[in-house]
Amino acid sequence: MTKYGNDHLVIYGYGQSAVIANMEKQRLAEQYPGPDAPDIDFVVGGDFNLPNGGLFARFPGLYIPIVDLSFNGPAPTDTQFRTDVIIRQYDGVEDFPLYPLNLVADLNALLGAVYVGLYGADVSLAPDASKSPAIQSRDGDSTYYFFETQDLPLFGPLRTLGVPESLIDVVEPFFRVIVELGYDRSIPPWEPTPARLIPTLDPVKVATDLINAVGEGINNAAALLGAPASLRIPATPAIADPDDAVEQDVSAGTTLKRIIGDVNDGVAQGFSAVRSQLPAPPAVTQDDVAAGQRTTGRELAATRDQIHRTLGAVKSVLGNGRTIVRSAVNDNGSSAATATTGRKTPVRDAVKKTGGDIKKVVTKVSNSAKKALRDRKHGHDGTGVEGQ
Repeated sequence: MTKYGNDHLVIYGYGQSAVIANMEKQRLAEQYPGPDAPDIDFVVGGDFNLPNGGLFARFPGLYIPIVDLSFNGPAPTDTQFRTDVIIRQYDGVEDFPLYPLNLVADLNALLGAVYVGLYGADVSLAPDASKSPAIQSRDGDSTYYFFETQDLPLFGPLRTLGVPESLIDVVEPFFRVIVELGYDRSIPPWEPTPARLIPTLDPVKVATDLINAVGEGINNAAALLGAPASLRIPATPAIADPDDAVEQDVSAGTTLKRIIGDVNDGVAQGFSAVRSQLPAPPAVTQDDVAAGQRTTGRELAATRDQIHRTLGAVKSVLGNGRTIVRSAVNDNGSSAATATTGRKTPVRDAVKKTGGDIKKVVTKVSNSAKKALRDRKHGHDGTGVEGQ
């Protein structure tokens, strides 16, 4: 430091150079603990040591022997050296997910190290209306500038292949919600936050965000096809007071009802359109009804005669059985029970045969009636000659 005397210095580091800058900052803080510290400022980007989000701070103490890489934890924020930290959303080295079990968020962060991290010069602290403004916060010796990323790195390969942005916009809103479930944006960037396993989620907020994202994707698809927006979903209001949570639940329920109503209306319109294309059923005339009645009447008359003949046979058989029983009692002196046992077989056989005959007749009548109705439906008059 004696080379520069008391000159004001700015040390800039990006990526792995930011790691070296943080290590030098800590060494200087230990070397110059008093007010006589040199006038040095630090500017870092792609910061592996960012307390909340940096890869080395997410997994402090981790060591990878193959590449001899040690995760040395978060950068200090309590030194006498002013530091500006530039953070880009979804850059995998400085905005790694808090919940690594969210594999979609992990993949997005890894791709972000390429599609976001390699373009650190795309953002600037100078005001620029063409870029999103940085979210500024401060703690200790550090000022943090958080720049939002408009496009998910998850779809960076598709953009590289030339897939139109309008197609990606159909699915990107939904996946952005999934990715953000891997973070807790309420934690400030200066708070050391190692990786955690299971997030604490608000089911109502998650459901509302997913519904809104699906609705946005559908509207983007409708715009792509040149159709009007099919779903109009209001943005979820922020909760300023815990007592307003109930009102938000009611709002989410109302939104869900509105969506269900829109879907039901669409289905009803679809059925109406299909029904209008179906041919009208053939009209049934009075002549068709009369012809069916004549055919059925003929079948019923034949059935009635068959039943009368069958009942006559049953009566004859039952009468003969009683005569045989009575003769057995008078002539042989045996009991009625003995005589009845000796004459059960002819009666049982006759009843069984009669039941079978009745079943055949009923089946025949049913088949005839079905055939008559079917012939009338297909344009026949029941006589085998097609009607004109």
